[in-house]
Amino acid sequence: MAVLECVVESRTPVALVRLTGRLDLTRSVDLRTALHKALSEQPSGIVVDVAGLTVDDDLTLTVFSGFAGTAAELAGCPVALCAPSAALVEALQRIAIGLTVPIHPTREAAVAAVLAAPAARRYRRRLAPTPVAPALARELLVEACREWKLPELVDNAEVVVTELVSNAVRYGGGELMLSVVLGKRFLHLSLRDGSPVPPVRRIPDPYQGGGRGLILIDALAAGWGSTPTPDGKVVWATLRLPG
Repeated sequence: MAVLECVVESRTPVALVRLTGRLDLTRSVDLRTALHKALSEQPSGIVVDVAGLTVDDDLTLTVFSGFAGTAAELAGCPVALCAPSAALVEALQRIAIGLTVPIHPTREAAVAAVLAAPAARRYRRRLAPTPVAPALARELLVEACREWKLPELVDNAEVVVTELVSNAVRYGGGELMLSVVLGKRFLHLSLRDGSPVPPVRRIPDPYQGGGRGLILIDALAAGWGSTPTPDGKVVWATLRLPG
């Protein structure tokens, strides 16, 4: 049985992911992880080349519709499939994947369609890892919430973004990239840094202070996590939109 191989051929502005081999229920978990990793790197869209993909069970293809929904909700990121074989087209049609994930005959057509999709409501800023970085991050966050008319989220989001950036300044490395994205149901905050070391939640030290950052994020965010990248990691958090 052919092993499923997932190769990220480009990461920006559109992430291009090439799949080869056989997709089954077990490997769909690995595929979902790989797609979420591509999403964490803050692309404008994701195109999945399925020319070399085969399946035994049509239900395994629902990994694409499920991921596309998550990408839209969290980060306003469009997802498309391209270059399926005739057999795969039939399988995709049988379970109506095309209703939720656009399917294009070529890579070029898929990339062009993703780039032409309405742009996500997104703010980005590069930050030097200095003591003023948290304040600059809060400025960007407040500007985004003002533009998107989300005053109810400002207080909690400021706390979360402060802790993300402060942690990166203290323990990360290299230049930081902050991204604030308005999804369908969530405000998505992500911070990229140059350190591969994932954040670890610690018990606060009552004598030395500190150690509360991830506990605060855990309390205020709908979810948070860390994803490794080729040159470091992305730490992200989501806050549920009012209503």
